[in-house]
Amino acid sequence: MICTSTTSYRRRKWIAPTLDESAVADLACQLRLPPLIARLLLNRGHTSADSAAAFLDPKFKDLPSPWLLPNIDHAASRITHAIREKQKITLYGDYDVDGITGTTMLFHTLTAAGNIPDIYIPHRVDEGYGLNPEAIQSILQKNGPAENQLLITIDCGISALEPITLARQHHLDVIISDHHEFGPELPPANFIVHPRLHEAPANSEFRIQNSEFAPYPNPDLCGAGVAFKLAWAIAQKLCNAQRVNDVYRNLLLEFSALAALGTIADVVPLTGENRILVKYGLQQLARTTNPGLIALIHAAGYSDPDNGRPLDTTAVGFSLAPRLNAAGRMGHAREAVELLTTATGPRATEIATYLESQNKSRQSTEKKMLETAQAQLKGPTDHDPRTTDHVLVVSHPSFHAGVVGIVASRLVDLYHRPTFVLATTDDHAHGSARSIPGFELHAAIEACRDLLLTGGGHAMAGGVKLSLANLDAFRTRLNEFAAIHLTDDLLIPSIHLDGILSLEDAKPATIALLDRLAPFGRGNAHPRFLVESVRISAPPRRVGATGAHLQLTVSGTSGGVAAGAIPGAMPSGAGAPLGMSRPSRTVRCIAFKMGDLEPQLPVGTELHLVVEPKIDHYTGTPRVDLQILDLTRTDQTPFNI
Repeated sequence: MICTSTTSYRRRKWIAPTLDESAVADLACQLRLPPLIARLLLNRGHTSADSAAAFLDPKFKDLPSPWLLPNIDHAASRITHAIREKQKITLYGDYDVDGITGTTMLFHTLTAAGNIPDIYIPHRVDEGYGLNPEAIQSILQKNGPAENQLLITIDCGISALEPITLARQHHLDVIISDHHEFGPELPPANFIVHPRLHEAPANSEFRIQNSEFAPYPNPDLCGAGVAFKLAWAIAQKLCNAQRVNDVYRNLLLEFSALAALGTIADVVPLTGENRILVKYGLQQLARTTNPGLIALIHAAGYSDPDNGRPLDTTAVGFSLAPRLNAAGRMGHAREAVELLTTATGPRATEIATYLESQNKSRQSTEKKMLETAQAQLKGPTDHDPRTTDHVLVVSHPSFHAGVVGIVASRLVDLYHRPTFVLATTDDHAHGSARSIPGFELHAAIEACRDLLLTGGGHAMAGGVKLSLANLDAFRTRLNEFAAIHLTDDLLIPSIHLDGILSLEDAKPATIALLDRLAPFGRGNAHPRFLVESVRISAPPRRVGATGAHLQLTVSGTSGGVAAGAIPGAMPSGAGAPLGMSRPSRTVRCIAFKMGDLEPQLPVGTELHLVVEPKIDHYTGTPRVDLQILDLTRTDQTPFNI
């Protein structure tokens, strides 16, 4: 069903799937699970009992063999040769969590083999993303004859044509491990390990010299995931056996925690292999022996198992990963790498404390930048920025280049429009962009190529640098492109629902079963439900230190609503039975950042709610709380906002 966006508080469309109820009943019967859980599994594409059972109970042993990754055999052989010949190895990693954790895994693998590598992490602001010719020159000058060196990239390198050409001209061997989009031509590395190498440009010299590669089972492997598989392959090569010795076995178990960190932080789909890595990696994270990880977890407040804060995807995405990223955003990522590679004891605590301060500095900078950006975008209302601009472009000389991407994401969340956030100097503007589903950023950037000094990206993220004199023309060109490619429908944000939740089903025993679908993230979102026709049964309460949040108590109404009965709603497909409400109990709800609605919600108001069910253990007795993501009055009267 689709609910119109004009009457919900968040101005969102509500979209729910249509399911064959006989298929729901059949799957529920085969798995001996409530229909609510069967619907969730079907929504996630698990139409057979075998597929659903494998999803609910993923096995670590089901990780694909590392040898399925294209070129990994050749790459692992070259690396083990460098280890045995005591050649100098340099690890060149990206400055984000994905690159940091991947670099850490290869560092520990090589160190355990007796070859302690150098680590090169570029400075985000001074050097930018990926390899650069100056870095190659620096590595060549530092380590002596290139013939006795090996450079391994982690989470970067696949588009570094010029720097890797330079390295090969000086006879420096290069192995690329990456997962990013290909450029027009692959760089001339000795070997490239990439989960989608079979999609590489056919006209590349690299492809001409190498046989066709079979597709890897998980095309969505992140940079840390690729590094995990490469470390695994190296360990098997060093042990000359499929079953590695205890040293490498223990390392690989530790690496699962690092792979989980990188996978969650890089927001790749948590399906298939990624789901297995994250599920078991989070378990390993809770019992890690890495001194740096322990210090990081402690600094983030997750060291006490009794504080009710589990080390889950939320903990990684909103606490651990931002702290690791903060070093690279506000300064240099070398401290984050040191934390996970060589730091122990007081030094690990010192770095974790430093990262905490850097993260607070990042948060403060982000807040100021967001306020400046919103002031530029202010339209008739806070929800209506620059009504003539479908692509938002904000710029300011005070913007921090390390934080522009985060601010762009925040603005997309606020306004649901593709957004560029640019730091400016006297001559140039440079920064990052984030998009909305359906609008290809890389295509929009390409349409402005003649106005740019540099620029590129993917469907949802990108970056540009241009002359300040071209900024107005750049904004105009982007919006001309958007006028053709960005439909009005795409500009309306949506909430995708998993179905209907009755208050009678909102019981701890049932809601606890939702955890079997964890870990949650991209590709496997936390379940969201429509709760139909409930009535506020007690006076609403503003809660929180500033009263920003709203606590509601709701109970079921005497009647129910059938499919499509919500005013302005329509089915997204045929036969979507939403069910009738039954006599139901009273449930507590929490609506974050909706405290301003309190005067508009007197007792007796009837509402439809979009919720994420949570179980509260605070009092010692499990209780279901419904976290409200959006709401609308049943009579569709708009809220005053």
